[in-house]
Amino acid sequence: MSRVKEKYICWLLISMTSIFTQNGYAQNETVVVGDESRTNLTVTVYNNDFALVREVRETVLPRGLIELEFQDVPRTIDATSVTVKSLGKKQKFSVLEQNYRFDLLNRNTLLSKFVGQKLKYSRSVLEGKSYEKVLREGHLLAMNPEIVDFGDEIEIDPEGTITLSYVPEELISKPTLVWLLENDTAGPQLLETSYLANNLSWHADYIMVLDEQSSEFDLSAWVTMNNQSGARYNNAQIKLVAGDVNRVTAQAQPELYARDRMMSSARAAPQEESLFEYHLYTMPRKTDLANNESKQLNLMSAEDVSFSKEYILASHIGNQRLVESQESRFDVKLKFDNRSKNNLGLPLPAGRVRVYQADSSGALQLVGEDRLKHIPEDETVTLSVGKAFDLIAERKQTAYRRIGDRGVELAYEVTVRNHKPGNATVTLDERLFGDWFISDESRKGEKIDSSTQRYTMNVPGKGSQTLSYTVRVNY
Repeated sequence: MSRVKEKYICWLLISMTSIFTQNGYAQNETVVVGDESRTNLTVTVYNNDFALVREVRETVLPRGLIELEFQDVPRTIDATSVTVKSLGKKQKFSVLEQNYRFDLLNRNTLLSKFVGQKLKYSRSVLEGKSYEKVLREGHLLAMNPEIVDFGDEIEIDPEGTITLSYVPEELISKPTLVWLLENDTAGPQLLETSYLANNLSWHADYIMVLDEQSSEFDLSAWVTMNNQSGARYNNAQIKLVAGDVNRVTAQAQPELYARDRMMSSARAAPQEESLFEYHLYTMPRKTDLANNESKQLNLMSAEDVSFSKEYILASHIGNQRLVESQESRFDVKLKFDNRSKNNLGLPLPAGRVRVYQADSSGALQLVGEDRLKHIPEDETVTLSVGKAFDLIAERKQTAYRRIGDRGVELAYEVTVRNHKPGNATVTLDERLFGDWFISDESRKGEKIDSSTQRYTMNVPGKGSQTLSYTVRVNY
């Protein structure tokens, strides 16, 4: 290269440096922002095993091109969902690039960067009464398992401590978002960041304590949150969304319209409000949610909720001849109205319901469980909690007659025996097939749908009742 060209290039570099300096720009200065600078955190957890995290962190940014390392993000973050902006009106920056670095530093990832290179191994060997350190060098040929060529021999998973001279830059100790920013104004800024993260979930568990004497129950609900996202959320405002959110299309963050109503509870309770076609519960106090932790929070409670108990037997009637009688037991179902006049009237998120009742000593005993679906306000809830021990239905087929090629006449006799001391009202749902009609019956039934004939009977204590009917079916 000629002396003239060298002088021209030097002048050009000096001129470019001067221009950047005059305009106050720094070239790719690195700024690290960790969770210790976090000033606000909201975690909205959905039923579908993911969460929307919104956090605000405070930092100081120079003017110009900046590489901002946003550390302490979840391992399960969806990097395509990230949004970032400045909350200040005067502080403005543009995001030119975004990178998500998740190649975390550990033994395997570190050694994999040195495959084909020479490594130093050291181990302590007993010489007489003391240990001496033995050093040797070998080329790392492969990983998993670790294969090393020491020149005179090749060893698999050799013994010894490995000494490395450096750590590759691409390996990091924690998942990190890295933005290339162009910042207009130097000074402090508040960065608001939102993103989706997987492996955060919640579900509701209900405790129902029955008082059969008054036909009322007390209800309490707890939320169990599970965090396996790879991040810790300290002093977080927790919000819970009940409903099935479709994640195929992009999700906007709609405005929330509060209904200004609190769940009934003696303590501070979550605020419930409508969110699009779902329901949002905002927990009343902030909390910490550690990684790999399950945390329970009180959701709601209600007292003196009226309920009714029903005994229902659903029998599927097929086109077959019964040789022997059949005995069946009744399903025990609890039914109550989710209405304000019944001390409820709140959207109930899906969850497991455990039903308890006190025994003669006053100790609570589990009497059944069921799973509750999402229940809107003003709906009727039916729980199936078990089988009745003292109610038995015995079914006999008293007639079977073919009518043509595709018809049959069936006759049944169902005797219900009640071994309880008190009366019991039972329901028999006869599930029929084909095109059917009841031609004869000993007590009036009700056709409740295209395949079900329902009979209701009051069976006296220590007594029995019998139903007989004949059905004609074309199929």
